Amino acid sequence: MSIFLDFDGTITVHDTIGEVANFALRVRADEGEDLADAWDGVVRAYMDDYRGHVDGYHLPEGQRRCPQDEVGFLRDMKPVELQSLGRIRQCGVFRDITPDRFYEAGRRAVHDPDGKVRLRAGFREFARARLSEGWRLWVVSVNWSAAFIAGALGVPEITVIANTVRSDGSVAGPDILNQDAGDVGGAVEHRNLTNSCDKLAVVETVLQQTGSLRGKPTFYFGDSITDLECLLRTDYGVVISDKEDSTLLKTLGRVGKKVSHSTDAGSKTRLSWASSYDEVEKHVTFTL
Repeated sequence: MSIFLDFDGTITVHDTIGEVANFALRVRADEGEDLADAWDGVVRAYMDDYRGHVDGYHLPEGQRRCPQDEVGFLRDMKPVELQSLGRIRQCGVFRDITPDRFYEAGRRAVHDPDGKVRLRAGFREFARARLSEGWRLWVVSVNWSAAFIAGALGVPEITVIANTVRSDGSVAGPDILNQDAGDVGGAVEHRNLTNSCDKLAVVETVLQQTGSLRGKPTFYFGDSITDLECLLRTDYGVVISDKEDSTLLKTLGRVGKKVSHSTDAGSKTRLSWASSYDEVEKHVTFTL
């Protein structure tokens, strides 16, 4: 009776991380600080590091033919992601922006008719129907602001687990990943939520801490390769995609996992995909 969902591209039509950054850049500009060029440098450096990881990884994409191969590739991305978070802190774009302001930015963004933050068709109806049936819903996201997500969702009964922005502009991981954080070499070891392995750790920890949910059905909804581990490890995985040849669906096919469209999937299908929550509501069975 647990449903875990990614946010960007899964609940929303498009990725919203850029909108989080644009909001922060507007805040900085209103204060007389133009960080547009600095932010562009952060984005370019990440893309360069990402391409370097792809080009230098010991198994090229075409040779990664099983889930373990792809998981290894994804997990080895962690240093690239952490380097990028360091550049974000140094840039200062998120400095002194409170959670309340991020929440309001998310709320406004999803209600802006000209904005780029839109929820997928039928999501709120789907969420409220499952909540009324007794399911528990969590959002697990690598987005930088849990508050922004909560504002955009508009469904307070959904628990959001994502990163948060500190007053110094750094991005910190959620508490659930840092309950056992220790002191390493004089510095506190802190885990951010940036990677497929982090998402899986969140899901597993939630299930461990909520003992009453053990043995009950668990769903995971995702749209990108950071969702791959959770899709494969929970009872049922649902890929949200606008087309049948998305990067995630092609990746799952390459590593030997068949994903049927929800209209063709039976009630016990392990992996399926849909393009909206209206489709999910019609074709995916949720039995407690």
